[in-house]
Amino acid sequence: MSPLFDVHDGALPEVLIVESDPEVVKLLVSAIAAAREGQADWPDPAKNAVAGCVVVESLSELHRLDLRRFGAALVASVMHDGCGLDVLAYLRGLAPNIPVVMVGGIGDSTIAPEAIRGGACEFVLLTGHEQVTIPLAIRKAIVHRQLRRDKEQLQQTLTRSMGELAEMNRRLESSVGRLEDMARTDDLTGLTNRRWLNRTLEERWSESDRHELELGFLMIDLDGFKGLNDTLGHHRGDDVLRSLGVLLTETCREIDVPARYGGDEFCVLLPHADLQATIAVGRRIAERFEAATVEWGLTKSQIGISIGVAQRGVSGAGSPEELICHADEAMYAAKKAGRQLMLRSAQAGVHALVA
Repeated sequence: MSPLFDVHDGALPEVLIVESDPEVVKLLVSAIAAAREGQADWPDPAKNAVAGCVVVESLSELHRLDLRRFGAALVASVMHDGCGLDVLAYLRGLAPNIPVVMVGGIGDSTIAPEAIRGGACEFVLLTGHEQVTIPLAIRKAIVHRQLRRDKEQLQQTLTRSMGELAEMNRRLESSVGRLEDMARTDDLTGLTNRRWLNRTLEERWSESDRHELELGFLMIDLDGFKGLNDTLGHHRGDDVLRSLGVLLTETCREIDVPARYGGDEFCVLLPHADLQATIAVGRRIAERFEAATVEWGLTKSQIGISIGVAQRGVSGAGSPEELICHADEAMYAAKKAGRQLMLRSAQAGVHALVA
């Protein structure tokens, strides 16, 4: 006969028997003893701890036991001083991991459904075949418990793995987000860089074509920046560039895309902006810059600004590149004429907007 318990560490868990009838106790212990390898059928029926079994006669005796030691429990459906359902409830409350098999006679079978609902693994009728039915019921109960434990451990492992996977995905998304920010952001000013600006301009140009939307563009250059770098140092020049980046972000509309074009050149893409809206943003930038230079501790002789304005419908640009070129032409004209703001028009060419 196969062993009753299959444990890897060699320690055979004990079976708790809660039964007040000595004759039934003898049947149960004999069945368990026979199922254990190397055990006699009935070592000593006068003892209450034989064949790896601990026998108690009532619920009150359970209070003195450490229930963690038991691998399974056999509980009588009816006892001299109580009901097996009370013992079952006690065990399920204090030791829910102990698999419980309830046993009883034919007359006790009406208790079986309630016992199963109460948490018993099985209800075994005492029919004289206990040598087979009792070990089999205990094996099934222990296997059922082990399967439940394995399922719980697997669920815990799966939950932990899913949590770790979710955390890895979160970190990956965060890293991807940071990489995307780095890919589209100018390190010094925090503005959109030229590569991302070109990509955004292409998208906005296509949108303008599809929906016949307005599109404006500003090209901005700092006058005297090289001289400022030479006299005050590159650190001071970097401070000015960073401050201009903040100024553009605060001055432009929320939909606008301020960008660093390169060196001391900046630009602003203005989606859905007609000529008046484009000029208005350019004027605000010029006005804010003039006030900001005082805050930065600089004079007009040290630093200035030239802004070229281009609006798709007004300049007649036929491509994104041509729109940039028109704004660039107006910006260089403003720089050459000593003007802050100049417009590129298909009809009137480049002309001043603000003295």
